[in-house]
This record gives sequence, structure tokens and C-alpha cells, in this order.
Amino acid sequence: MTEKELGRALLNLGMAPPSTTPSPQVLTRRILDRDRRRIRWLTGLATLFWVLTAGAIICLWPFYVMVVAPRLRAYQAGRAQLADDWSDWARVGDWAAFYALVCIACLLLAALCTLLLILVSRRATLRQINANLVEISEQLKLLRHLPPREPLSPTETG
Repeated sequence: MTEKELGRALLNLGMAPPSTTPSPQVLTRRILDRDRRRIRWLTGLATLFWVLTAGAIICLWPFYVMVVAPRLRAYQAGRAQLADDWSDWARVGDWAAFYALVCIACLLLAALCTLLLILVSRRATLRQINANLVEISEQLKLLRHLPPREPLSPTETG
């Protein structure tokens, strides 16, 4: 059930026949369940993208140690000439740029999912508070309609 459908159902609550309209408690439960699913989904996505970001950053270190550092040491020791390795350095630069873009993309997606998670969880918390307030309000209405009890005499209390 989408948010628009839930909104329409809540608006039409008093107009539709009782057999076709779910009770307000059922609608509230559906809304809260949908919010829980969204929060779980966004939590999983945010965690996934934060882990991917960390993994991509960690993968840069072996790339440097295994590809870049040995070549630099070979140039320093005189075992290799820079003029012969331009195509290799272009490939290394392409891979480094790719890894950097992956890190940036994962970081942006992780930040976006985290922001959405904060907003959705805040909205879900407000809905849950409103649902609890409605329930408390209904309980207070029921208590008002009960006949008042007579106070107990001192002999009945002890």
C-alpha cells in the first residue's frame, strides 16, 4: 500500500461502508510496518555503501604498494627508464582514477543513504508518537464515559 493509498483510506474513513474500510488501528499498523521496512532497507543500503567506501579506500593501498612503489624504486635505482614506461603509467593513472571515482561514488551514496535514513526514521518516530497519542486519547475518552466510583470508607481500605 503506497502513501497516497493510505492517505486516501484515512480521508475516506468515515465516508466508506464499514466493511470495505480498514479500521484506523489497521491503517496505523500498516503505516508503521511500512516505515520499519523502509528503515531496515535504508540501514542496509547505508551500511553497504559505507563498507564499500572503506573497502575501496583499503584497496588503494595494495595498488600503490604492488604497482606504483616498485616502479618508483626501479627508476631510483636506475633499473628502469621513464621514457620506456609512458603507456604503463597511463594505465596506472587510469586505474587510480577509476578507484578514486569508485571511492567518491560510494562515499556520496553512503552519505545520501545516511541522510535519507535520518529523515525517514525521524518521520517514522513522529508517526509512532502520533499513533500512541491517538491510542491514549481513545483510552481517556473511554475513561470519561465510565460512571464515577464511590470513594472507599476508612473501614474498607484497611
